[in-house]
Amino acid sequence: MPKTPKPSTAPRSKLGDTIFAIVHVLALIAVFIYGVIGLVQRNTGRFAVVCGGLVLYYFLVLHKAVRKEIHRKRGLKDLSPSRRT
Repeated sequence: MPKTPKPSTAPRSKLGDTIFAIVHVLALIAVFIYGVIGLVQRNTGRFAVVCGGLVLYYFLVLHKAVRKEIHRKRGLKDLSPSRRT
């Protein structure tokens, strides 16, 4: 039986997280533009499928993380300026 790697206890790289987020935002924008091009070409079916997929992706994958980040940012506002990171 193959050994499974142990989860790393090292802190995550903020630069890596930022690059990951930027790449995914650019990919989502590209998919949306592809849908808009379909709409301009009067292909409303393609536009509906692409936009429906983006909405589904948001709610299944991103919504929980977005809500966490909003709560984290609001929590930072409540802290004094000297405690912010």
